[in-house]
Amino acid sequence: MTRHSWLSATLASLVIGLALVAPPAAKSQVRYMPGAETVPPPKDSTLTIRVRPLAPGVFAAKVNLVWTGWVELPDGILVVDATAADSSAAALADTIAARSPGKKVRYLVLTNDHVDHMGGAHRFLNDGAVLITQAGKTAEIDSLLGRSKSATDISISKKKRRLGTAERPVDVFWMGVPANGAGNLLVHLPKQKVMFAGDIVWNRSVPSLLDRDMNMKGWNRSLDSLYAMRATIDSLVPGHGEFGPAVNSIRFTLGYLRDAQEKASELAASRTLLTAIKTQGYLGAYEGLEFYDEIHFMNIRRLYKEARGIKTPGRVRVGTFRD
Repeated sequence: MTRHSWLSATLASLVIGLALVAPPAAKSQVRYMPGAETVPPPKDSTLTIRVRPLAPGVFAAKVNLVWTGWVELPDGILVVDATAADSSAAALADTIAARSPGKKVRYLVLTNDHVDHMGGAHRFLNDGAVLITQAGKTAEIDSLLGRSKSATDISISKKKRRLGTAERPVDVFWMGVPANGAGNLLVHLPKQKVMFAGDIVWNRSVPSLLDRDMNMKGWNRSLDSLYAMRATIDSLVPGHGEFGPAVNSIRFTLGYLRDAQEKASELAASRTLLTAIKTQGYLGAYEGLEFYDEIHFMNIRRLYKEARGIKTPGRVRVGTFRD
């Protein structure tokens, strides 16, 4: 199977950030709020999970095209992100049970409010997991999940929340500025030098700039802060793409943000027609990477509009999700 056909076959397991463009299918298994673009799942979609042990009791798992993970704590498992749907979340739960037997999922951290990271949240919440979200996004996430806020939920603002023990401390925190979205959370194990960065970092995968709250200055600032923390990060788990050295992953994301903004500004300055973005927004260094065809030109279109002072509301949120 070629790389292109593999991507087409697995794309349906997630919706990147807020929406990608895909051919229509006879029957879609995902329903969106009015105005959203849909990605109907192909009939031959296959769920794949690849687990990567990072330290004793610490695992990263790539579920189709999104990175998740979990940490063993004395009072149970902390899961980082819930995958795109109940079916993939159930498979992740089975994987966790096989690798960390006898331990109940105690916490679920959602690093952002995009469906590919939170669509399967009910699988863990229905079993009693404590939901951890960024404070500014808590109400919106609850609404998207169709739930009421629980008294046990944890909302993260500017102060980090420490869980775990002295041997395996886990810090959940927010950088304090919008980046890929308004409420990106990070999960850091300072002693094990592991960082789950969510969609703040993409490695060898084209980042989505389509969230309505995406902020280039805040995103660059967040990446600079991560780079300053590099001595405390041996293993960095990105939101999407390939697992690799932390510094390389951070530099890749910074590089794409810079190159995309420069290209969009160049097109805007030359007053290139918006309809010509597809042909003139080309960035050869990224061609062939994950999501280049699906996302890159929409990214350039958005940045072009911003450079021209045209309002860009971003993508509509997912209303409901089901397998």
